[in-house]
Amino acid sequence: MAMKDLQSLSARYRVHAECVGVACLALLVFVTMGTAARRKLGPARADRAKAAEVEAEIVNFRAAFRQSSPNGNAANAALPDSIAVVVPRDGRVSLAERLAARAERVGLSDVRVRFAAPDTSAAPAKPTLFSATVAVADYAISVDCAGSFAAVLSLVNDLPPSVALQRITAVREKAGSHFRLTLAVFEAAQATQHG
Repeated sequence: MAMKDLQSLSARYRVHAECVGVACLALLVFVTMGTAARRKLGPARADRAKAAEVEAEIVNFRAAFRQSSPNGNAANAALPDSIAVVVPRDGRVSLAERLAARAERVGLSDVRVRFAAPDTSAAPAKPTLFSATVAVADYAISVDCAGSFAAVLSLVNDLPPSVALQRITAVREKAGSHFRLTLAVFEAAQATQHG
């Protein structure tokens, strides 16, 4: 078919040719608009997926959260206040073992407890006792673990009275969330002896 034949056909079927041209133009416009809309939908879909992830984490937190029982701290209530709140320096290893056991009991995994230098943030408020003067120890306890935020909150609610949460950091990775809790330790202040 030569160009002359096409021109004669388009002249004879002018209305049809214009309709085909308009349809092709409309198709081109719709394809362009659809591509632009799909590009704009990408971030919205990512935001929706992120919101669904946050909502699932909230649902998991609500499902996993357990309030402490009224008898939960009965063991500490039976001790004199100075023993329950302060820990002697030679008892710090057993304190670290109790913290690790509590972390595993609330559902945290990969629990590592170690002694560290005191945190640089402000020291926590020291409890006031009648039988002993309380001081913040010159070391801190660091608890590294993996699990859910609900389990970390359960651990924080179950901390012994001889420690106070000073800092918490979280890192979210593909495998899950990793947390580090820095705990200040309360010990009895050393009395200065003269002699």
